[in-house]
Amino acid sequence: MNTPLYRFAAHVVVGLALAAPLVAEESAEPPVEETVAESPPRIEEIRIVGQKSDIARIGGSASVVGEETLERFEYDDVERVLRQVPGVYLRGEDGYGLRPNIGIRGVNPERSAKVTLMEDGILFGPAPYSAPAAYYFPLMTRMTAVEVIKGPASVRYGPQTIGGAVNLVSRPIPIEPTIAVDGAYGQYDYGKFHGYAGGRWRNFGLLVEGVHLETTGFKNLDGGGDTGFDKNEVLVKGEAEFEVGDDFFLLTQVKIGYADETSDETYLGISDEDFDRDHLRRYPASQLGLMEWDRQQYQISQLVSWRDQLDVRLTAYRHDFDRSWRKLNRFAPGAPTLREIFADPTGIREVFLAVLRGDQDSTTPQETLRIGTNDREFLSQGIQLEGTWELATGAFDHNFQAGVRFHDDEIVRDHFEDPYDMIEGQLVRTEQERIPLIDNRGEASAWAVHLQDEIGWKGLVVTGGVRVEVIDTKLTERTEDGSEVSRNSDTVVIPGIGAVYFIDDDWSVLAGVHRGFSPVAPGQADSADPEDSINYEFGGRFEGGRTRAEVIGFWNDYDNLLATCSQGTGCDPNQIDDQFNGGEVDVRGVEVQLSHDFETPWGFEVPTSLIYTFSDSEFKSTFDSAAPALGEVEKGDELPYLPPHLLTVNVGLLAETWDVTMSMRYIDRMRDVAGQGPIPDNEKIDAAFVADLAMGWSPIEGVRIYLTIANMFDEEYIVSRRPFGARPGLPISVQGGVKLQLGGPAGFWPGSFL
Repeated sequence: MNTPLYRFAAHVVVGLALAAPLVAEESAEPPVEETVAESPPRIEEIRIVGQKSDIARIGGSASVVGEETLERFEYDDVERVLRQVPGVYLRGEDGYGLRPNIGIRGVNPERSAKVTLMEDGILFGPAPYSAPAAYYFPLMTRMTAVEVIKGPASVRYGPQTIGGAVNLVSRPIPIEPTIAVDGAYGQYDYGKFHGYAGGRWRNFGLLVEGVHLETTGFKNLDGGGDTGFDKNEVLVKGEAEFEVGDDFFLLTQVKIGYADETSDETYLGISDEDFDRDHLRRYPASQLGLMEWDRQQYQISQLVSWRDQLDVRLTAYRHDFDRSWRKLNRFAPGAPTLREIFADPTGIREVFLAVLRGDQDSTTPQETLRIGTNDREFLSQGIQLEGTWELATGAFDHNFQAGVRFHDDEIVRDHFEDPYDMIEGQLVRTEQERIPLIDNRGEASAWAVHLQDEIGWKGLVVTGGVRVEVIDTKLTERTEDGSEVSRNSDTVVIPGIGAVYFIDDDWSVLAGVHRGFSPVAPGQADSADPEDSINYEFGGRFEGGRTRAEVIGFWNDYDNLLATCSQGTGCDPNQIDDQFNGGEVDVRGVEVQLSHDFETPWGFEVPTSLIYTFSDSEFKSTFDSAAPALGEVEKGDELPYLPPHLLTVNVGLLAETWDVTMSMRYIDRMRDVAGQGPIPDNEKIDAAFVADLAMGWSPIEGVRIYLTIANMFDEEYIVSRRPFGARPGLPISVQGGVKLQLGGPAGFWPGSFL
């Protein structure tokens, strides 16, 4: 009997065997959580980690990129933010992180679909169960922290539990009346305006925040034209708090938001030969590329707290997301695929490459270009109840956490193609009729229940938990003859246990094991199994004074890897969102974090940090896959887009009124397709070294002038060959801006100038 639960039971024994020697009679007490001096009575934004001091107690590895780091680098791109976290892999795409591809501990990074994504503890993906690809991602400039949690503690945050969870923490309502603005301008006509205003009056609080980003883009489209984007987000938060007697505290919160984007984006890259000549070139075959979307969010929650021991929060939420993406899909039937053309642009394929370049007109039916539009409507809504209860029983301290969520989401797909000919470097619509591709509706509803208990005894903290998901899915295919409906149901139990032992006030060790799970999307073939794994981790931490160190080894033992067909991976447009089994896979690695703040006699500090990840992967069977990223897999092959080595080094100079920080990132070579041994040139993503520089100066309190230089050495590098051809990373990009804050603890009043 080799079911996941039996395998899990066997592996728990291994995990506990690792942790058991750590328990000793003479032990140090776990560190006490730090107190935040100027916090309101309640922190309204839900954090999955809490304060950085809480990381040491978590039964699993966790990282927090805090507000200070976000403010210093002024990153708009979440991929650049997550470079500060070990064990996170990022496959670049457009250079701006518009639609990030985030993977954790070896999970497929494609459109971040295998990572649980949240804002303030609420799922924000367009349809996390029925279509989890993250075509929407919140703007980083309105966030105050990014939390990443891995290992057993991530069991609480489904539906994806293999790699981990990412939680974005939005700006809290200011304690004091505050108005702040941030304006910036830079290369490629980059512009940013960000402003917020809010405060608390008696028992009420309000925050209004808006962001606008725009750029004409860094790529050079043959024949001219923009290759950039415009993005907007507006958010309104309101809250009311009341005390009922001496025991109860009530907090009601409302959150309403709107966001939209228009971007001249494409999936089309260029040939290696053209990349060497002009890596920022874009072919005229991509001139009609256009993504447009808009999103509305509504959220209301009620917190009830009793004697600072019991907190219960009920939250209802709804997100509506509509998108339309027009882009080049392929040539007409009978022609080579775009991937075949870029893999070997010789012979007849050279003719088709010339058409893409606009060097040759379309002269045969096969040279007609199919421009596809993927119209999709998404709905994500639900209600969740969560509670925490702290109590002591004899020598044991308990922190119980429990929750139940009912979630419902859906995706409506309307995909079609229009035929165009290339005529004198321009795409010209032919007289052929529109070709319908996909017309369906995917739906999913899920009940999720989680229970977790953090038990503290002397120097040992053991966190055990379980998550149960009951998932029902439905796919309705609309055809000329009517509708075809397929249904599926799945019930899964996801347990996990982790232990942290504090050797003394500075040193601790941890170990854990949990089940990883990723559900099957609606309408899949009976042969498609859920993604399933048993994940282990073991390591140690040191936190003393100005020094912090952490080393954690991990091993994800996949029983089945599930590959999803998407346009972004080069799949046939008629197979979009089909899923295929990838068999058994081992992913092993080591995560390292080191940091130290040096003091100098010259009045400034030198903070330094190192973030390193080593990864190794191996397929355990031989098979053929319809997913282009896998292809013909042989036993021993490595996963694509999983670099063996990732290294980030940060060095800064911090004074009272100014700061300079450099962040240097090394990304090792990667494969575009699963394989082993030497990587063929047309499947290789070469190693790259990218450095960013950030400088800031505050002449008076509440005023900050900043300058950032992304890719300061102007490294020319390929970030991806998916889906069609080589695609460049962001070239050197210089931006400057000014921040003003009126009111609040760090703001100024007009009299400050006098």
